[in-house]
Amino acid sequence: MTKSTMYHTKLHKKKYLLPIVSKTLILFSLTILILGLNSCMEKIKHENPTVLVQDSNNLPFAYEGIHDLRRGDIIVKPNLNFLPGTSFMNNGIGFGHAALVVSGYSHENMDSLLAGATIIESIAKDVPVEFQVREIRGLIKNKSKAYNNTNFAGRYKGNRYRLRLSLTETQIDSIIAFAKAQKMDYSAWNASKSFRNDSLFSSTSQRKNWADNKTWYCSLLVWQSVYYVTNIDLDPNQGYMVYPNDLINSNFFDNTHENQGRVKF
Repeated sequence: MTKSTMYHTKLHKKKYLLPIVSKTLILFSLTILILGLNSCMEKIKHENPTVLVQDSNNLPFAYEGIHDLRRGDIIVKPNLNFLPGTSFMNNGIGFGHAALVVSGYSHENMDSLLAGATIIESIAKDVPVEFQVREIRGLIKNKSKAYNNTNFAGRYKGNRYRLRLSLTETQIDSIIAFAKAQKMDYSAWNASKSFRNDSLFSSTSQRKNWADNKTWYCSLLVWQSVYYVTNIDLDPNQGYMVYPNDLINSNFFDNTHENQGRVKF
């Protein structure tokens, strides 16, 4: 073999070896990156554990399945966990949603159960003011946003919660009456919690009472209605905002051997 032939052979080998070496380096770098990301994800999971057991008796965080909705029940779907100040829940969707049951119903089929119950809710949709805090069936389909309600439809199966407090009928009546009194108010994401003797609003003559806001969002309407009547604070981290996740995580809904306070359906 001549020197010229040897030289061209080496060039030929280099031509095909370089891409192989480059691909190997890229694959190696990607492997290191993936391992690093997995490590970060494990850290995140560890720092945000899912609550599976609530007490020493090993009661479940949430029972599975319902067949009735009663007046005063709260139905909720969780929100995303990146929202500032929210407590943690698995499988959050958007801003989540919460509503108060004002007329109950019983049925084995979940669509029929929701369609038979009536709720009151604050909705963040472009609808006339008379529908921003509205009474409506728990499930109803309509082309108009004002009359349509699929917030708890079947596509959310297994990611909906029914929350139930141990209340007297008088308390339930008062909670529902307060929520209904807020019709014709507006929905706003930056609405504020109201507290008794809050100095910020003590001189506001526009209100009928200390808890009458003019703006609401879904979980605030539920929280304020309960707090106004019972003085129960359903926000476990007592943040500036109360999220659907917070309602779900409230220990006032912890299950006992006598009562199913938190049920997933």
